[in-house]
Amino acid sequence: MKRLASILTFSMACTAAAERLDINRLYSLPWVIGTAPKGFIWSADSKTVAFLWNDEGTNFRDVWIATREKAQPVRVTRMPRPQIPSNIGNSLGNDLGTMQRAADAEMDPGITEVLWSPDQTRLIFLFRGKLYDVPPGGGEPELMTGRANISSVASAPAGNKIAFQSSGDLFIASVNATGPATELNRVGQGPLIVEEMVWSHNGRVLAFTETDDAQVPRRGIPDYLGPEAGLRMVKRAFPGEPSERRRVGFVTAGEKGRIRWASLGEDPLDIVFHLAWSPDDKTLLVDKSDLYIKDRRLLLVNAQRGNSSELLRETDPQNVTEEWWSDWAPDGRGVYFTSDRENFYQVYYAPVGGSIRRVTSGRAEVFWASLNVRANALFYISNEGRPEERQLHRVSLTDGGETQVTHLAGTHSVVVSPDGSIAADYFSSDLIPPDLYFQKIDSLQSSLQVTHSPLPEFERYRWSAARYVTFPAVDGVTLHGRLTLPPDFDPKKRYPAILGSVYSNTVHNQWGGRAAHPTWGLDQYLAQQGYILLNVDIRGSMGYGKAFRQKLALDYGGIDVEDLYSGVKFLDTLAYVDMARVGIWGSSYGGLLTTTSLFTKPGVYKAGVAGAPATNLFHALTGEMRTMMAPQDHPKEYANASAFLKSAGLADHLMIIHGMRDEIVLFQDSIALEQRLIFQGKDVQMVVLPNAPHSWDTGPMVQTRFAYNQLIAFFQRFLGDGPSREQAVP
Repeated sequence: MKRLASILTFSMACTAAAERLDINRLYSLPWVIGTAPKGFIWSADSKTVAFLWNDEGTNFRDVWIATREKAQPVRVTRMPRPQIPSNIGNSLGNDLGTMQRAADAEMDPGITEVLWSPDQTRLIFLFRGKLYDVPPGGGEPELMTGRANISSVASAPAGNKIAFQSSGDLFIASVNATGPATELNRVGQGPLIVEEMVWSHNGRVLAFTETDDAQVPRRGIPDYLGPEAGLRMVKRAFPGEPSERRRVGFVTAGEKGRIRWASLGEDPLDIVFHLAWSPDDKTLLVDKSDLYIKDRRLLLVNAQRGNSSELLRETDPQNVTEEWWSDWAPDGRGVYFTSDRENFYQVYYAPVGGSIRRVTSGRAEVFWASLNVRANALFYISNEGRPEERQLHRVSLTDGGETQVTHLAGTHSVVVSPDGSIAADYFSSDLIPPDLYFQKIDSLQSSLQVTHSPLPEFERYRWSAARYVTFPAVDGVTLHGRLTLPPDFDPKKRYPAILGSVYSNTVHNQWGGRAAHPTWGLDQYLAQQGYILLNVDIRGSMGYGKAFRQKLALDYGGIDVEDLYSGVKFLDTLAYVDMARVGIWGSSYGGLLTTTSLFTKPGVYKAGVAGAPATNLFHALTGEMRTMMAPQDHPKEYANASAFLKSAGLADHLMIIHGMRDEIVLFQDSIALEQRLIFQGKDVQMVVLPNAPHSWDTGPMVQTRFAYNQLIAFFQRFLGDGPSREQAVP
């Protein structure tokens, strides 16, 4: 059992190691950083946490448990794993299908969900679309139902019921002491998409949010990998087109096929964000808003009759974010909820029939909150004191006393035990890969590390730590940046610099900075090769208050691009940056930022790489209307945000990386942009990934290695490796 202090010593020792990083090794199995644990769920007695993990560094996860007493991981399942060839490209011959199956085997996630059975005697888990259970002490898993294609499960907090989705329908079943589960309800009679399902506390009624996509237009995604070219039809709406409809239903276990639909009023296109039962199970809290997230309502729905009343309504025509959470007070007399009505997102209390009051300090942003009934406390994550950090705090609901629970610099994401005495803490920092820790709530002792994911090989490399900087924007607002220097940095030399990967919410003290893409290895490799890296929290990012976020409204490709340019001007104040060798890269929205920056700031960036770039906002997802509203009402703003209309301004070098199976940002848009650039005589290079979806660097590892090597070679060609011969001038 290691205490966290030993991990800090370990991370500092890593920076002194001498072996050089290899990009192909970083994106090959087993992962050098190991496999991150996930899916933490406490037993009702708060003694044991179950989670998904493996200790070998592959993507295949099994069920593990750890008791708070021993804080050591114990493996529960050993599900069958696919065989992974050691060299996919050279050991499988020329058959494309065989190579694809082998590449997919590397990415097999294994078990994807785990939860405790209603009686807490077994662990229920999902494996390859089927539902199993197993005693927490281990044993042979048993198949619970013959249903296949199961996508999610909810276990009732009392009684013996579970609910699960299978093949486009919702089912309720009883969990028996032995043998398979007994099916009680088939809730629908056709395609039924469920976004959220929540059991009442007594385990008798299931509330759920249904999504109906029948009105969503269908579009074709070309497929060139089959024997003949084909067109795969998918549901895909553009901004302003018909989108999903939602409604909330109730099902009583055993009442086959009978759904009571809630009367929520107004527009069925409204988005339902959260459902929560009152302590007496008589009322359901529904947290919803309009399609544009400008009009939020907290509704109280009578669980028997389905009628609703409004507890709270907040309207803000400039709102662009929905970091919303809500739940009932333990006594059922009111509701706690997050809101940025004053500036930062904070937790408030709204009594039924009384005045709203703020519960948290108001000094910094609240990113996550959770009530704990048995501890009579509110827990929340905030960046108070350090904008790049995420720390756990506790507020007593008895006297309002507020304390900070975690203190180690980095990012803490927690699941608090039912009794409120301990937290399963998913922690990482710039130098510490993610792992599971136990943090006692009322103890001054440091955390106890439970999992130890990095391989011993991790210690042989030099890992670059980030520095956190500030600089002014064009309008005088303070911007925050994450600056990574080469491990052998010499301030007397001049280095090339890369902004990226550019996106919102990138200045974050966690492993890899922004965790949505696995760029941790790419960033470390580029730093080793002599590049200075800068991330900028552009307008729209969380952590800096309402005005900072809302400045982005109707302005994609505007103030956000200017904020990145402010980062370039900051680099220009550093004598050791070679301003003739500055690059930029990003994916998706980051691709929009990259292409717009190149097209509107000629000569600033010598080269840029745009992954799956959203260059035609008229073809974006309907969710982008939260920032840009409808194109029918704002055609000028949509045109200004569409980089392809500005392509004539390209004077430097552009690489586009795009997957042909992308349903989020259409591959067609990148082909259209490339054709425009060819006609305009511009320098563009296209890297096509025939089998990649939108997340082109999270698929088969051979594909990630290929794409990242292309990106690296591009920057090496135009920015050069490492410092120039010219000395820095103080």
